[in-house]
Amino acid sequence: MNFISVVSELIDKPQDFISRTKAGRLGGAGFLGYGLGIFSLFVFLRLFSVVPPGIYSFANVFLFVLAVNFFLAGSMHLFLQMTGAEGDALKLFLLFGLTELFWVVLIPLGFLAKLDYLPPALDCILCLAFILVARIALARRLYSISRGKAFLALSLPYAVVIAGFFMAFMYFMVYLVWLVK
Repeated sequence: MNFISVVSELIDKPQDFISRTKAGRLGGAGFLGYGLGIFSLFVFLRLFSVVPPGIYSFANVFLFVLAVNFFLAGSMHLFLQMTGAEGDALKLFLLFGLTELFWVVLIPLGFLAKLDYLPPALDCILCLAFILVARIALARRLYSISRGKAFLALSLPYAVVIAGFFMAFMYFMVYLVWLVK
């Protein structure tokens, strides 16, 4: 199954495609989606000199995004399995790779941002919103759950990470107060 046929079938008949396709057949398309999406994100970040140039910098961004998506897919799958929904974690991770293709839109939006038509943060927020909506739709079809449950499953890992950063920040502030005192 090539990349174009996977994406076209996913757009045309998502429920049938997700239910009948095995995770092994999605592997190439999922990782190609990760590669193209992360490369577009890297080009956008390079356009505004956020990351240094070079293959090592791209590899760091690629591995970081893969690790974050692996964590998100795993924690989403764990939550959904604990609530009784049946699905496949590997298939969810590979479908997340296909949603990473929305980062491709960042390159033309980045050129508009360089011309001062759009702020770069708005470009990232727009693409992230499309990705999150696509992930909710794919999780609904893969696990046969409601929209609210899919939204909750997608937002819980983000909430845990934000709470962890908040706790670390508060600990750091308390440590600084005691250190200065």
